[in-house]
Amino acid sequence: MGIDTVAVYSDTDFKNSMHVRMATESRYLGGNLSKDSYLRMDRLIQVAKETGAQAIHPGYGFLSENPKFVDMVENAGLVFIGPSSGPMLAMGDKINSKKIAKQAGVSTIPGFEGEVLDAETAVRLARDVVGYPVMLKASAGGGGKGMRVAYSDEEVREGFAVSKTEAMSSFGDDRMLIERFIENPHHIEIQVLADTQGNVVAFPERECSVQRRNQKVVEESPSVLLTPQTRLAMQQQAIQLCKSTGYRSAGTVEMLADDHQNFYFLEMNTRLQVEHPVTELVTGEDLVEHMIHIAAGRALPDRLVKQECLPFQGSAIESRVYAEDPLRHFLPSIGPLIAYQEPPQHQSASGTVRIDTGVFAGSNISMFYDPMISKLCTHADTREKAIELMEAALDRYVVQGLGNNIAFLRAVYRNPKFRSGKYSTKFIAEEFPDPHGFTGVELSHSETMNLVAAAAAIHQVRAAPDERARQNKRRLVEYGSELSSSSVSSSVDEDDGDLARETVEYRLQVGGVDYLVGLAEGRELQVTISPPDGQPPSVVTLADLEWHGEQPLGTAYFDENGVVVAESVQYIGPLEGEDSFAVRYRGCELRVRGRSLQEASLEGYMLPPTAKRDTSQCVLSPMPGSLLSLAVRLGQQVVLGQPVAVVEAMKMQNVLRAPRSGVVRALPKEVGAHLKVDDVIVEFE
Repeated sequence: MGIDTVAVYSDTDFKNSMHVRMATESRYLGGNLSKDSYLRMDRLIQVAKETGAQAIHPGYGFLSENPKFVDMVENAGLVFIGPSSGPMLAMGDKINSKKIAKQAGVSTIPGFEGEVLDAETAVRLARDVVGYPVMLKASAGGGGKGMRVAYSDEEVREGFAVSKTEAMSSFGDDRMLIERFIENPHHIEIQVLADTQGNVVAFPERECSVQRRNQKVVEESPSVLLTPQTRLAMQQQAIQLCKSTGYRSAGTVEMLADDHQNFYFLEMNTRLQVEHPVTELVTGEDLVEHMIHIAAGRALPDRLVKQECLPFQGSAIESRVYAEDPLRHFLPSIGPLIAYQEPPQHQSASGTVRIDTGVFAGSNISMFYDPMISKLCTHADTREKAIELMEAALDRYVVQGLGNNIAFLRAVYRNPKFRSGKYSTKFIAEEFPDPHGFTGVELSHSETMNLVAAAAAIHQVRAAPDERARQNKRRLVEYGSELSSSSVSSSVDEDDGDLARETVEYRLQVGGVDYLVGLAEGRELQVTISPPDGQPPSVVTLADLEWHGEQPLGTAYFDENGVVVAESVQYIGPLEGEDSFAVRYRGCELRVRGRSLQEASLEGYMLPPTAKRDTSQCVLSPMPGSLLSLAVRLGQQVVLGQPVAVVEAMKMQNVLRAPRSGVVRALPKEVGAHLKVDDVIVEFE
């Protein structure tokens, strides 16, 4: 649009954020805590005036739904790119918005209409009025913060206290409401746009049911669940709601739907949503551009107004790539992005790959803000093609240096229930149940053999003594004869005429399984893999492997019965010096260590590894963060599952519980201390 932009930043975001790099200019706001930077309304307006800005776009969070900030912006003679304060105040308050929705003829969830003042009142309402299970929700909340599901009186008491504190920390408003929790719901939302001339249009739905901690992970449009009739009814109710409040700009009406096409108003987000690219891909409309035109007083285009309830074109999916560890129940990860490489973006007849990112290689993910790295989106004619594009893009997405959820996303798209579209907001809990949750991508036997074959070829390149050989990206086994410590033999391959196949054998430990691997090179690379359990060996043929030594991404060309299939393979390493590395294939990441036959035969004489410290009697910090509170004292008797501490990280509060019954022997950390992963918080006798 040719508009000059001014980015604002905190201490940590100056060197770590893409928006600072992309803007025409940038200005400093304050310290890392949001109250010292992104929540400083007066400072934001000061920056706008100093730079000659005419308008402020609030983005997704912080002040994007704060009516006081809207008034301050407009009173300063600036334009707020979003709704006016009246509708924002009405719809941003979940208690009030539910009343307005009911009056506008929108279906609503049963619950108590009013503010819940304390935990005991919440218990009484849950038990006697609403009925279990219940959802405790911050009236000003959003993004999964200040929300807890409770199935008992005790869960209400605990959830109410944590949600109230979390809401005050995130939104500066700790008012709470309570409503019935709809079991097995689909989270469906309708994007709306409204101009200042009274026109309102509703876009096709987004399904956002893949969630953890009430935060969305995967969104798609259209939903497999909805019939055309239900879709139209949802769009019409969303339009009614907007017109009843005089709403303007972009907004999202969120609803819960069951398998019988019943749906209920959940809340309205009076801002642009994180997942807005999904809607843009299935409609071809730029929502941010429309927001800017509306803020300038322009009417919505006739092409939209004439339709009112807009149709969808094809299928789109968004994956939220987070800096979090799904193997540790999605706990946030912090640290530097040592290696960061995005999959190629493209738009063609076969489909679209789009990435909206806020980071780059070398960025540092801090504990102060949301752990999202990027939004990876795909669009194609059909849902199946969009999923296939997403899988290929995830396989080419390199994020190294901290925990991330790319492997988990890959597991979601492999999951039969997700592929069928018959999933609800309980998808993660049902498909990756506690106590273990997500344990990694499980490959089939043939996929595992492909991974082992690619790992064997990479090992050959790494073991080559010549630097030129290590950098070569093709014909990896021609250097195998130089490896004097391996067992080498020769044979003649019938398919290759008189071309001698030189076979190199060694032991390759992949994911803790010890394989005998033989590599024979002719016109192609033939990898024979013998498992340790006496099962017949498998043979994998590699037509080629493009990999520059020590680079994170390569391409393996598997010859499957004469058909060459190209697949992405990621290299992670070296680990522990030059001894080992890891390979990721189709989301499955396994550690690899190669040894000659002689080295493997001598391993039984090696000293065992040093035993790790026993922390079975301790409560450890599961993530980097701050120790917000301790609920126990020295010498106190506690029981299994009793809350002992609260750790805050990335604006979320996490209750830690006793892993066993016992007496508290030590409290090594004080309240307010900054914690690293696995720091001891409570130690038992």
